[in-house]
Amino acid sequence: MEFAVCAVSHSRNDWRARGAVRYPVQLPVTLLVDERQLKAVTEDFSASGVLFRLPESLPLGQELEFLVEIPAGMLDFSHTAAVHCRGRIVRSFWKDGSPWGAAVIDEYQFQ
Repeated sequence: MEFAVCAVSHSRNDWRARGAVRYPVQLPVTLLVDERQLKAVTEDFSASGVLFRLPESLPLGQELEFLVEIPAGMLDFSHTAAVHCRGRIVRSFWKDGSPWGAAVIDEYQFQ
């Protein structure tokens, strides 16, 4: 099992200076937020963060966990990979009448 902690800066404008390549990947995911499960979809993904289409707006700083399954052949993985992530919402907005949220990934672990 592999474990990693991502370095995180705390500047309000960090989302503008991305340090990792973002991949446009739409995957269903279940978020664990305050002991509740929310169904969401990823819009893009990187080693340090993820953008979600959400069923409800989440506040800045909201901690969350999620397990995402990345199918074989996607993102240069030769096998299906399951990644357990812990992070927090760093950007929250509405687009086309739906809530969206960007989360920084503070920790991740391959399952």
